[in-house]
Amino acid sequence: MQESSRELLLDDVQLASLLNRFKLASTHQATLEKRVRIGSYVTLISSDFTESLEIQMVEPSDSYPSRNRISYFSPLGAAIIGLQIGSEINVANAGRKGRWIINDIRQSSGDF
Repeated sequence: MQESSRELLLDDVQLASLLNRFKLASTHQATLEKRVRIGSYVTLISSDFTESLEIQMVEPSDSYPSRNRISYFSPLGAAIIGLQIGSEINVANAGRKGRWIINDIRQSSGDF
């Protein structure tokens, strides 16, 4: 497990927030609201619209970052789980901090 994931698990407030959003993402309503949940394919765009990132949210055991399969315990995964299209987050990607917007959420790979 990465150091940033361990820090998340040790921070009570961050962990409580993650668990709350994870619970929200696990409901039937989350499907109707197009919330990020395990298995979702998510397109993120940078707030200045110069970059995009496409990922799949997966269980920690299925994580494969070089293939854009991101665990919900990773900093990016923890930041977006349970959120909807249009939500904005601040998170580091490839060592660079930035503001990202959730542009699309799909439950199948489609064009991914």
